Amino acid sequence: MQEDHLILNENQIFVWIESNVPQGSLKQSHLWLPELCPEAESVEWFSFRADRWNEFSRRYRSKLSNMQELCEKLRCLAHQSLLTLVYRRGTPACNIAMIIEKHLVQLECQHRWEAGLMIGGYTTPVKSEIEALGGLWFNNHKTWMMPDEKSWRSIINLLPGDF
Repeated sequence: MQEDHLILNENQIFVWIESNVPQGSLKQSHLWLPELCPEAESVEWFSFRADRWNEFSRRYRSKLSNMQELCEKLRCLAHQSLLTLVYRRGTPACNIAMIIEKHLVQLECQHRWEAGLMIGGYTTPVKSEIEALGGLWFNNHKTWMMPDEKSWRSIINLLPGDF
């Protein structure tokens, strides 16, 4: 992936995430990363069958875990612009974009964890404030991850006790 092709639009980046690009559908404003696409055999096996979703998702997440550099670049792009994953096959509840999105959120949570921007404990009274400030739920650690120190401090000041 060449750096000069990463920023396609200041406000939004479209990433085509399927290996088959229908003729004329890949616009100049879209970034296509064929190496990010799941293998054709895997997609063929899956065939968008609901009973195979969990196994397909597990296999594809494993592939994404081995593509650290590319996924990290996408995570960083999501900080610069709205990152829109474009797909054609599947349903809103069962598609490749969902797997990539969850993986990128996981990477972002890990990044925030390493920066110490976590909030744990009883946060129910301030959940809407956490979400409004860009907090992400990091399921691995059962804690909220804030995007920066300012938002982290804002929430800490709302919570009673020591955090």
